[in-house]
Amino acid sequence: MTDFNSNLGIRRGEDGRSVVLDTQPEHQVLHGMIHFAVLTTMAEVAAAQVAEVAVVPAALSVNLLRRATPGRLTARGTIIRRGRRLIVADGAVYQDDKLVAKATVTFAVL
Repeated sequence: MTDFNSNLGIRRGEDGRSVVLDTQPEHQVLHGMIHFAVLTTMAEVAAAQVAEVAVVPAALSVNLLRRATPGRLTARGTIIRRGRRLIVADGAVYQDDKLVAKATVTFAVL
């Protein structure tokens, strides 16, 4: 994890494939509602993790599907397409096994 992700509180899940965040009051945009930037970051980090090479985001689209509330968030990534220069991956963020956000990220391979 990078310093930014660690400072946010994101850590690798016990399974080694997911990322986890136990939200804090500073993650809320309103009382009881987690900021979309936290959800987007988690989705991007999970998507980047499954790339298994050094990448940077070139484009990102996010769908906020349900309000995320204070508590534990878990994100998992899936590769959609792997090329030599670009990788497209999804990152899905869950709370209590319910999908709260999903991002599709195009990464440039470094």
